[in-house]
Amino acid sequence: MLEGYGPIFQTLLGTLLTWGLTAAGAALVAVIPGTQKNVLDSSLGFAAGVMIAASYWSLLAPAVELAEESKQYGENGEYAWCPVALGFILGALFVLGADVLISSLGVSNPQMILALQGAGRINKEKDETYSPYYQNHNTSDNTTTIDGIFSDESS
Repeated sequence: MLEGYGPIFQTLLGTLLTWGLTAAGAALVAVIPGTQKNVLDSSLGFAAGVMIAASYWSLLAPAVELAEESKQYGENGEYAWCPVALGFILGALFVLGADVLISSLGVSNPQMILALQGAGRINKEKDETYSPYYQNHNTSDNTTTIDGIFSDESS
């Protein structure tokens, strides 16, 4: 707590701090070229670790405490971790299943995902809102989405 400042101002400062850090992290996508895939992969791994830590401290630890207090999972709450662990494992399996499903459909690059959004339209040629950009846009595995936006390869 900051002494001498009200809770509304402290909330504003906290919000601005987290917004600034999020914006700085997102800005790295524009700065790091798409040919440095290892750097972007490392950044993704770091972000995943941060999200797992945040989920533990904000969700899992309080859930274990609530389960201990309920006395439904052992006399002293010795099995309170079981429902929380089960929920965590089911969530991880859901994400894995979604990843396997998307990969089995052949969706592996962001431009393809965007192109599939318009794939269900009956008359693409007559549809004025359908962009042919994604039909003719060639990308490689060494590019990022931001590279496709800033380069004008399709024209």
